[in-house]
Amino acid sequence: MPQWTPKLTNVKGTDGTTGSGEYVEANGQVTFTAQIVAKKETTATDTTGFGLTLPKPAKPGVRYVFTLSLDGRQADRGIWGGQAQIYAGSPGTHLDRLRVTGTDNGAALQNITYLYGDVEGAKEAEIITVTGSYPTA
Repeated sequence: MPQWTPKLTNVKGTDGTTGSGEYVEANGQVTFTAQIVAKKETTATDTTGFGLTLPKPAKPGVRYVFTLSLDGRQADRGIWGGQAQIYAGSPGTHLDRLRVTGTDNGAALQNITYLYGDVEGAKEAEIITVTGSYPTA
């Protein structure tokens, strides 16, 4: 299975995360799993939050939604479900938004804008996992 190194997009300053990913490309489709581990504190440049690079560009012009999970601090504070999205107006080179359920507003999806990393003595904080399939460009 081919591997690639997914990276967060829309990062303010230094990206304190590491990424690993695997994908399969067949019959014009890519199926992938990406994992991002926060090693250091990382902040998004604005409230739209982080995006994520893809192994191959997606076919543009269509909105795609993928499954996302966010393991809490050192994977000991629970797991939040969510979704990653490519918007129809996107060129399809990366995921535009990483979102998880929040505690406010009836558990509505909220953009991921901050990762703790090693803040407050944590050795490894949040782990983001995204899985899904999409047609290639």
